[in-house]
Amino acid sequence: MKYRWIALAMFTLAASARADVQVNFVGSDKFSDIKDNNGFRQPEVLKDIEAYLVEQVGKRLPDRDVRINVTDVDLAGEVEPFGRRMQWLRVMRTVTLPSIAFNYEVREGDKVVRQGEVKLRDMNYQDGFNGHSSSDTLRYEKRMLDRWFKQEFGTTVTAAR
Repeated sequence: MKYRWIALAMFTLAASARADVQVNFVGSDKFSDIKDNNGFRQPEVLKDIEAYLVEQVGKRLPDRDVRINVTDVDLAGEVEPFGRRMQWLRVMRTVTLPSIAFNYEVREGDKVVRQGEVKLRDMNYQDGFNGHSSSDTLRYEKRMLDRWFKQEFGTTVTAAR
């Protein structure tokens, strides 16, 4: 019984020490992609991008409060009609680059320790090694974000305190 209370207290402390990560999609109805002529069509894509951003912030910026406002998303490839039935399919070409634009703010308590506006674009998205599964529909966007996080924050920023 004594150990349960200790475990519960440690869990409560760990939960309160976690970073607060907020990802907002600003004007998603005007994003370059993720919509068709009838408007917004794939909300799950934004949820996947949000989950990935939260995961990366948790790995690279532990115990920090981070706000990310995504202002544009253009996925790799273009959605085009394909085949006899004219089914919509995302076609990858070298000229249909993935890009994402956002601004961010990293805080420690009430103090802003880093902020910026970012416009990422991967001109060689089809070349080189991609550590994400070929079945991952956002593998090119994730690789682009991985590179930015590594360049901007290194592998982890825990020692920078």
